Amino acid sequence: MKISMIISVLSSIALFNPVSGAPAPVPGVADLADAVSAPMFWIGTPTPGGPEIRLNGTAKEILEQIKEINPDWEEGPVPTATTKEACSKPIINGRPTCNLVAGGYAKNVPLFEEVIPYLWRLGATTCGAYRKSCSRVSCAWSSGVELCNDRDEEVQMRCDRIAGAADIIRQDCEQAGISQLTWIVKGQWFDTTGYNVVIRSHNC
Repeated sequence: MKISMIISVLSSIALFNPVSGAPAPVPGVADLADAVSAPMFWIGTPTPGGPEIRLNGTAKEILEQIKEINPDWEEGPVPTATTKEACSKPIINGRPTCNLVAGGYAKNVPLFEEVIPYLWRLGATTCGAYRKSCSRVSCAWSSGVELCNDRDEEVQMRCDRIAGAADIIRQDCEQAGISQLTWIVKGQWFDTTGYNVVIRSHNC
């Protein structure tokens, strides 16, 4: 292969934009660690009647920080099938796209048992992503949820709505893995106002 062709291929890979997810992914090329460019932020009042504060981290890390401030902080309610669907519909357009976003597949079991439940536990408080960034909002066992923001300003939304969107992606995009015993997931759900929720593998 000519050197000029190699440079051209490498340049096209380097210009891939993980936020928009527009180009078809190149198998084996995308590095999920590079896709996450900023931490998620959380806005809320850990102490009733206290000041509103901003914390940074994944949902699990933020819950730990909140509990350090107020061990009695009331977590969000355990979701039902109705609340899961209701939390996703007002903020997401159409249905998720499956298998198109760059990166590897997440495992369905940790998504269901740990990753998404941490977001539900933050309830109706505010989660967000900084401008032009993908934020890892929750992650465990190499399986993560991201909030990606194409806007020129930060995006803020209810944490349980990110959880609701992630649950629908998980349900729509799950498929049998190689062993037929391990279900895997990779999907993305776009909003019309410049952000999207992503499920794929992560280094965590």
